[in-house]
Amino acid sequence: MPNEDRAARYHRLKRWSVSLAVGARGCLLLGVCITGLSFVGHSTLFAPLATAIQAAFAGFLLCLATELVAIPFMWHAEFSLEHRFGLSRESFMEWCSDYARATGLELINWFAAAGAISVLLANWPRLWCLLATTAFFAVGVFRASLLPFAFRTQPLRFQPLRTRLTALVRLAGAPVIGIDEWHLSSRSDVANAAVVGFGPTRRILVSDTLIEDYSDDEIEVVIAHELGHQVHRDMWQTIVYETLVVGVALFFVDRFVLASGIGQTAGRLDVMGFSTIALIVGAVRIVLSPAGKWLSRWHERRADAYALALTGNQDAFISGLRRLASQHLAEHSPPRIIEWLFYSHPPLATRLARAQNQNA
Repeated sequence: MPNEDRAARYHRLKRWSVSLAVGARGCLLLGVCITGLSFVGHSTLFAPLATAIQAAFAGFLLCLATELVAIPFMWHAEFSLEHRFGLSRESFMEWCSDYARATGLELINWFAAAGAISVLLANWPRLWCLLATTAFFAVGVFRASLLPFAFRTQPLRFQPLRTRLTALVRLAGAPVIGIDEWHLSSRSDVANAAVVGFGPTRRILVSDTLIEDYSDDEIEVVIAHELGHQVHRDMWQTIVYETLVVGVALFFVDRFVLASGIGQTAGRLDVMGFSTIALIVGAVRIVLSPAGKWLSRWHERRADAYALALTGNQDAFISGLRRLASQHLAEHSPPRIIEWLFYSHPPLATRLARAQNQNA
């Protein structure tokens, strides 16, 4: 495709790489289900504890296997393409460190989830699905609360900008929150900002690349957009949506897998059982993904409108949006089917048109 737009080519290649990673993980889980692998403990001494620990390690090993088969595709999506298109200057060792850290968190999640499901099934077989869904919601809230600590930050050093953003927070009627400088410049020139965390952990994060390259007016409308997510409780809505998706998946597992005895040895879930659960949860999440993308795009449209209404600065909003889109290689007008399936933000053309019409 010699005439293909550079941004379109970047996103097309990234979608393929991520899709292949998902496919590789799915094929591995399906292979485990087909081969019928199983192992469970048979000792009676501390049997519930032993079974839960063994189940947790089964989840750990499954997660490790799925991440190993996905590494080549994720390397291409997150490292190779980012460097080829000039979006990152992160070293290979830095990428490996970040990927290992993310994988470590996933391993902990699978370890805990497999052990918890084993305990719930053993003790509350009729309520395990509801209890597991409730636990997923609680963990989602806990992780969101800790999210600010995942970033390299320091208190914002530029007092005039800090004063301006503090006034913006008060104008929005949001609780007083910390304003931190987010260190990105060592790994990328791309600008970014976010409002993350809950309650006392809530923080405004302004990347050093945004501070260095954008005007104060542009930074203000970007932060106003992020405040819109907080004011409208978009993070809560996202967590609730993801919890509902997991709840639907676990309902299918309970009704159509566990009821038939698939993936169980001596009445306990085995490796095949956990693979089946992971496969079904993944499949339901993929099937319902367009609904999640729609919800995210609605959040973004509402946050755009909020930023324009709060600041009244249409020119800064449009100029900042164009610059961010250029840095992130955002597609101007992707095909509708691509937008529907993959886009968490409205296309650039749609956002610009709405901004121009809102204050017209």
